[in-house]
Amino acid sequence: MPDAVIVDAVRTPIGKRRGSLADVHPVDLSAVVLTALAERTGIDPELVDDVLWGCVNQAGDQASQVGRYAVLAAGWPETVPGATINRACGSSQSSFDFAAGMVMSGQYDLVVAGGVESMTRVPLGSGRDFGSLYGPLVRERYKADLTSGEFPGGDFNQGIGAERIARRWRLSRRTLDEYASRSHELAAAATDRGDFAGQLAPVPAAPATSTPAARTSWPRRPPTAATSPGSSPRCPPPPASWPTKACAAAPHRRRSPSSSPRSGRTG
Repeated sequence: MPDAVIVDAVRTPIGKRRGSLADVHPVDLSAVVLTALAERTGIDPELVDDVLWGCVNQAGDQASQVGRYAVLAAGWPETVPGATINRACGSSQSSFDFAAGMVMSGQYDLVVAGGVESMTRVPLGSGRDFGSLYGPLVRERYKADLTSGEFPGGDFNQGIGAERIARRWRLSRRTLDEYASRSHELAAAATDRGDFAGQLAPVPAAPATSTPAARTSWPRRPPTAATSPGSSPRCPPPPASWPTKACAAAPHRRRSPSSSPRSGRTG
């Protein structure tokens, strides 16, 4: 089985609500990193077997297969396919996992994986007011929990889920706060060292924006108070626009283009 290697990775800066990225459509934002990835690596987009794109809120600007339209917006050949993947907060990570798996299985030679999320243009929870979430069978399965009074409004809740996980695995508030604080400290130190500078792709100014986006990281937050053992820390709100990112994965030993399935020839 061949090993999958990361050829290169690139991302946009991180924006804030109604900030420098607010006027950039998520598809166009995705195209920025696809274009930058091709320019940085010198890969021919024609050789890309697939583009796997993570996106949680697939409504509004992020509906209608945002991954596929990112390929077209980047000017890549129409023969390059694209798929949009939703695994909630792990969507882009799953995109990369799937890309690596396809390379390791020998089905793909070159895959691009990444994702986009604009929480200004497509607020968290968009589309939840249409239809019935989760379905009656799931609600019936967890009826005892949902009607216990523990879940606000009798609905599924990530915060309550986090509290249950903390109790189940005996994760104290102090332990979780220390872990979160160390993560922020490491990220801040890496930013100060310029570790992320080589990953950034500048985003051209949107029509209503005077300057290109140049921010490299979200605001640094002090750790929350370490109290209440067994209680999960309150998660700070996410940025209004997570960095749009893309990375290319390929086998450790690539076949020549002439032996690629896309070429119609076999070696």
